[in-house]
Amino acid sequence: MSNISEERLLGLIRRIYDAALEPQQWQEFVDDLAGLFSGTAALTTQDSGAQAATISAASGIDPAFARSYEAYYCARRPWANHTGTTAVGQIFTPRSLFDRKAYERTEYFNDWLKPQDIYHLSSCTVARADDSATFLTLSRPYRAGEFAAGEFALVRTLTAHLQQGLALHQRLLAMTQERDLLALGLEGLGVGAILVDGAGHVRFANEIAEDFLRGGDGLVLRQRRLQAGTAAATSALLRMINAAARIGGALDEGSGGVLALPCDDGRSLHALICPLPAGKIDQWGGRIASALIFISDAARNVALRPADLMRLYGLTRAEAKLMSALVGGQSLDDYADATGTGRATVKTHLQQIFQKMDWHRQSDVVRGALASGIAQIAAFRNGS
Repeated sequence: MSNISEERLLGLIRRIYDAALEPQQWQEFVDDLAGLFSGTAALTTQDSGAQAATISAASGIDPAFARSYEAYYCARRPWANHTGTTAVGQIFTPRSLFDRKAYERTEYFNDWLKPQDIYHLSSCTVARADDSATFLTLSRPYRAGEFAAGEFALVRTLTAHLQQGLALHQRLLAMTQERDLLALGLEGLGVGAILVDGAGHVRFANEIAEDFLRGGDGLVLRQRRLQAGTAAATSALLRMINAAARIGGALDEGSGGVLALPCDDGRSLHALICPLPAGKIDQWGGRIASALIFISDAARNVALRPADLMRLYGLTRAEAKLMSALVGGQSLDDYADATGTGRATVKTHLQQIFQKMDWHRQSDVVRGALASGIAQIAAFRNGS
């Protein structure tokens, strides 16, 4: 094993960093290791008490045995308590902790390892957190022989890269989660987000923005560059984008602004153009001039769910249904006709809303409900 080719070693290391970006490739990494070590390979995370585990990727292990390990046999390993104290990068084997006969008498060996034709086992601590630890575990049949010093050296080399790969994955995961949280909030409020360079070329657009662009009304994309519905609006839009991108993180005059983008049917899309505070870094570490555009439909009809309004404002179902209808653009008379409710009853419900919320006009109801971003996000999440 000490004479592994440089090409194969680099291939294994490359797999690690590929998997940090695309986690499904961990399977290919453990497949390569299982073939190289003539046995099985697995990446496993266990809790600090060594009572439960999750196998993230495994090769050579039957799925039924993998499930039984996670549910039961993880805690039955005779060295389970020992794994809680191993340092990152430390390798241990059962034979380093138990004599051969003691090892072969254990439930774990007889009921889990032996049926899979596993005898020799080696495990290395790859990462450790407050409540869990991650291990790279290799195993193989008795006939394949003990793990040798050269094999342990290879595991240590790979472990150093695994630590970096896992740290990279955690950073990327955190960034992805932040992006998804932002997208969820914006989409719940019906707001599109578009990242552009200084010339108006689109680098990213969330789903709401993609819908606006596909609609081709008020804002369109031609050769990956934004254009508005009229020449004057396009000129103003690109001028604001360029100013915002050049200013960078500054927020003084000329760094963007708001703009109405006219549509064919007379309505408008509303756009906010602003600098991207963090800037955007290219592959060489340089800064790319960028701007961020938030966009919404000025005529968007918001459909808030009565059940959410009941919980948020302490309304009855009848009151919440009325509030939802008013926010959606219905008049009191229209709502009464649509629901078959007497006008006097509808007015009573409105007065009760006024009393509970300390509002005084029908416009207060609409404005107050729309001020709740939570209600709008909840409506979006539930398909309203």
